Amino acid sequence: MSHDPMEWTVRDPLEETVPDPVVRRRRMSDGRRRAIELIAVVVLVPSLLAAEWVDNRHQSRGYQTHERVTVVPRGGTGTLGHIRLRLLGRDATGSPKSDIAGAVAVKLVVQARPLDATAVKGVGTLGFTVRDQAGHVWSAFGSTDRDNAPAVGAVAQVTVTADVPAHLVSSVVLEARPGGLVASRGAAPTQVLRFAH
Repeated sequence: MSHDPMEWTVRDPLEETVPDPVVRRRRMSDGRRRAIELIAVVVLVPSLLAAEWVDNRHQSRGYQTHERVTVVPRGGTGTLGHIRLRLLGRDATGSPKSDIAGAVAVKLVVQARPLDATAVKGVGTLGFTVRDQAGHVWSAFGSTDRDNAPAVGAVAQVTVTADVPAHLVSSVVLEARPGGLVASRGAAPTQVLRFAH
């Protein structure tokens, strides 16, 4: 087979192509483009916020509780279920130190009197929280004297301990709920006693 030296120098006319002409659209002016972007932001941001609000409300519906708060005047008694409760005062004899930095332990002494046999078991399951005037809530834990078991009609003393910021020790108020911190999510509202300070 012979080799033609001209074969490499002659170009095939079909290989020489010109790219198709690009059809250029007229570009939108900067002012008009920014106006469209602004309208899109003004329309989309509120609708996204509204969609997020509706979604959060829908998701939190299972966690919302209905509470009926009864304020017990200072020195008064309130009934929670079948337990009569009375705030005796603050225990100032204990150590005010807390494991949490910037917090102190506040102890509140509550007198509990079960009115029937089912309420005797309920004394140990009472849930407590403390609240300040701004609405901040802290968990509190109640403990009864192990030597004096609650009895129907007998007074039991419950010591409630909570860790709160040091500047709020004298201003927090005690709240009591039945059955621990978990409130009922049914149609009936959860009874809450708030002891005035």
